Amino acid sequence: MNTRVSIQDVAQLAGVAVSTVSRVLNGYRDVSEETRAKVQRAVEQLGYRPNQAARTFRTGKTQSVSVILPMIGTDFYNRLINGIDQVLALHDYDAGLFPLLSPRRLERYRNPSAPPYNADGLILASLNPDRLFEGGQIPADLPTVLVDIAHTAYDSVTVDHIEGGYLAGKHLLERPAPTFVVMIEERFDTPFASGVFRERLKGFQRALEEDSVKLPKDHVITVEFSWDGGRLAAQEILRRLEGPANIFATCDLLAQGLIDEFAHKGIKVGGEVRLVGYDDQPWAEAYGLSTVKQPIESMGGLAANLLLKRIKRPPAEVIHRVLSPRLVVRESSRV
Repeated sequence: MNTRVSIQDVAQLAGVAVSTVSRVLNGYRDVSEETRAKVQRAVEQLGYRPNQAARTFRTGKTQSVSVILPMIGTDFYNRLINGIDQVLALHDYDAGLFPLLSPRRLERYRNPSAPPYNADGLILASLNPDRLFEGGQIPADLPTVLVDIAHTAYDSVTVDHIEGGYLAGKHLLERPAPTFVVMIEERFDTPFASGVFRERLKGFQRALEEDSVKLPKDHVITVEFSWDGGRLAAQEILRRLEGPANIFATCDLLAQGLIDEFAHKGIKVGGEVRLVGYDDQPWAEAYGLSTVKQPIESMGGLAANLLLKRIKRPPAEVIHRVLSPRLVVRESSRV
């Protein structure tokens, strides 16, 4: 790649004006396909790469998007980020990741001059602005899209988690048995609770109530968000187990811990013990785990597309997109 190649060189080789090259590189559509093709051939032939610093100075755009999220390193957020990044790459945008991780970082991000706001737009994942910022107002005036959570003031992309819980409940009801739910501990006195796990529980309870089945309060087992949390839940269920049981784990990570602990105790999930998880993580099929599949990558990609549209042509109305989950039945819950 020749870093000395300039936009003027591209324009000369393509036989067009510099402004035309600029419009092609910035994705404007008011350029004919023939002219666009000539510019793209010249770019490839010369190995031209735009100077990002110069572009930012000239246009006021960084070609970057900030993603604020609770944490990194989980299957869910890895897949969500991949969905976001695949769309951004098509438009020559990059994503900067800003996990909160702690109250100290949150306090930094309440400052409008903080690094996340040095971007063209913002994606807030699984975080409620009302819990993060005073009055629910993002500190910087940036185009913003929420993903995995909804808010009346911002564009959002979510999954219908009540429907997901309902699907799990209806499926487990196919073989009546004492039923347990393994929940994530969501502390609503902190800024990091999104409420999605309670929505899953609500949908599950609705399915049981339609069949006049009660879910005892002590059959809702709350644990930390970890594989070990699933193991501890399995131990608690085993202390009460006398025969068949149905279990709904509100995320696949907990379901994985449940399966592993039951196997350690010599119990194969999918017989007397039936289990449904939530997420359909990449390893779920190998585990034979029935689960509620939420379209995680699609959710991230749609959020990125909404944000790019908001950056280029801010629409007048707030847009909300709700995606539907579906039940994937495997060995862990077959009747």
